[in-house]
Amino acid sequence: MAHAVEEEPVLHMGVAVNHGKLAMWIFLATEIMFFTGLIGTYIVLRNGTPTTQEPWPTPEQVHLKEWIGAFNTFVLICSSVTVVLAHYVMAQGKVGQAAAYVAVTLALGCVFLGVKAVEYKSKYDHAILPGHVFDRLDGQRGIDYLYTIKEQLGHLAEKASAPVASESRELLALLELKDGRAQIAPEELGKRVNEMHEKNKEFFEEHPEMHLATVIPFGNLWASCYFAMTGFHALHVLGGLVVFAIMLIMAAIGRFGVQHTNMLELVGLYWHFVDIVWIFLFPLLYLV
Repeated sequence: MAHAVEEEPVLHMGVAVNHGKLAMWIFLATEIMFFTGLIGTYIVLRNGTPTTQEPWPTPEQVHLKEWIGAFNTFVLICSSVTVVLAHYVMAQGKVGQAAAYVAVTLALGCVFLGVKAVEYKSKYDHAILPGHVFDRLDGQRGIDYLYTIKEQLGHLAEKASAPVASESRELLALLELKDGRAQIAPEELGKRVNEMHEKNKEFFEEHPEMHLATVIPFGNLWASCYFAMTGFHALHVLGGLVVFAIMLIMAAIGRFGVQHTNMLELVGLYWHFVDIVWIFLFPLLYLV
């Protein structure tokens, strides 16, 4: 009499997920911890350090424009859409369309970095750099401020329009030495310069080359946080663009195909993470 033999299911070692995807999620977990540390530190400093007398720098004081940050946010969101479309059409075997969407994603990423480079240039032009901002005017730093402002006011007195030139000459007169000392204290000069800058805001926006160093409490701390967070984020964007560029090179030589669908999905996961990080940075730096 024949006996039916019941086969036992074959057990496989490991987790029921693609190893590449698992590795990517582990990598993204470490990246989340990294950026959480940066963003968390900024939040603690932002809410714990300033006082009513010395508030945290506003976006306007540090030459950040909200619409530029919003534009960059829109660019990155669009790039997330195009990378999703690239994976979608690649799964359908449409390699040419997938390469086109990858090219659009690469172009949008380059636009983001280009805008960020313009913002960095603005920070450099206005000396909004760690260690270069006049946030305190006591001791040697106050003396340095007197010399810096004297040079800048001399430039404004010669080349600025009549109202700004007149105010510049008035402040220059107070900086003339009398008994070996300036006739105005650095703290008072800082207040006068800030008032002059606010009063003639449109002029200084139209002529960024005629820079006037304003006093920005916690300006050096803000600049350190800004360049740390946006700098590391920009490096992550650049890393993603390098991979997209490699994909396009592979497509150009005919080596990009449906076998790279999983690769495209993993790069897409990384790119979405980069976008999410910026969605946190945008309101923290530009809106709050």
